[in-house]
Amino acid sequence: MDTQRFTLWHSVKDVIRILENEPVKGDMVPEITAVQVMNRVAIAHLSIERALKSLIGKAGGSAERGHDLGRQFRGLLRHDPASATFLGEVFEAAVCHYRYNPNAGNMKHLRTLETYLETVGSDRAFQDIRYWELGQSLDEVLLGRIYLSLHIELLYGVSQILLAPNQPMNVVGRVERAVEGKMWRTAEVAYSPGTPKEHSVRAYMEWRQGFRTWAEALACAVQQDFNVGDDFMADLTRKAYMALLEVPDSAVRYFASTLDVLPRQSRGVIPCVEWLGPEKERSGCVKTTAGEVLGFIDRGLDGLWYITPLRDGAVTVSAKAASQTDARCYLATLLSRLAKVTLNADCRLLRIVGTKHDFFQGIYGEAHWLGEPLGEERTSTYKVTLWEESHEIGVDDSIRIEVPDGSEDGLMAVDILEGRVTEVDGQIIYVLGSTFLAIEKVKQ
Repeated sequence: MDTQRFTLWHSVKDVIRILENEPVKGDMVPEITAVQVMNRVAIAHLSIERALKSLIGKAGGSAERGHDLGRQFRGLLRHDPASATFLGEVFEAAVCHYRYNPNAGNMKHLRTLETYLETVGSDRAFQDIRYWELGQSLDEVLLGRIYLSLHIELLYGVSQILLAPNQPMNVVGRVERAVEGKMWRTAEVAYSPGTPKEHSVRAYMEWRQGFRTWAEALACAVQQDFNVGDDFMADLTRKAYMALLEVPDSAVRYFASTLDVLPRQSRGVIPCVEWLGPEKERSGCVKTTAGEVLGFIDRGLDGLWYITPLRDGAVTVSAKAASQTDARCYLATLLSRLAKVTLNADCRLLRIVGTKHDFFQGIYGEAHWLGEPLGEERTSTYKVTLWEESHEIGVDDSIRIEVPDGSEDGLMAVDILEGRVTEVDGQIIYVLGSTFLAIEKVKQ
């Protein structure tokens, strides 16, 4: 590699390191997030431009003046069609990797590299990106069309052409290489013949051969909660997964972050959703039929639904789902439980809204966790939120609510509230009584 080519390759890699070591961090003030995106896209645009112009020059052509990436790409098509074709493949692989949908109304410019560069890579777009802070308009169309992840992948693409033009690699190959590196660490798989570890390593190799790629093998391990063999195999795959979530390469991190997407959720109960904002079915508030807020769901640019439960206050995203129905059902399962309700000696099943140890909210005192009900002088008033509208519970009814709280070693913990109904407000009831925790044997 000549000095000029090496210097340019190093320049591109330097920009990649800058972008990956300082990723965009979402802020409650959207303008601050936008500033981060625009600053990073600006240096990525300039680096891609320099690389394209250099490749055109090396191929005997003359690059046009200006910052228009679309023009530079068309010049590369004329003078170095092999490199241009590879960059097109890099772009298509990246769109697929990040689960972007080029057929969606606001993503049609992602169908080809040329249409993407014409939309966000023109000279005018470059100037708008560089000086966005002066206008600071969140309604700017360009802001919603830019995908920093795709700019980074183009940088990886031109760096591959500069470094090893005869052995180019797109995001699929790069992710596979990273996964293999974490799942097959020489120090961890080394063994002495005849030892128990030899058996574990051979079993691990045999298990891996059941998949086409290392990435597929890891995906299977995560979905099975790492129950893929003995302790050695479980530990090796778990450590590989955790390590991939922390690597600098944003495409590898994204791959690892999507491995725990929820499986299809039970449709036994589907909560309501109130859509927020001007864009249809993008961000929603999930509620019970009584209007109790369970949490929030947001559709990412990758089509996945990111779930934020309202648990002990709004918490960070706790799960990802492939569909908004799965996201809603997950919140219902997480924040409600089917309970046995005995009402005036009549037993029925009703769904109670709440979280572990929080199904019975003390209003005039704390909940008590004892082995038997407390005396009348130690009772409290508890608020209980029911899912069903037609619960048929009335004032002065005698009530006992039993909420299963998980089982282990053949034993089931059950949260119990006993008392008298003092008030009914739709699907919210108030009970004067006492709570306790019972341990029961799990029925086979």
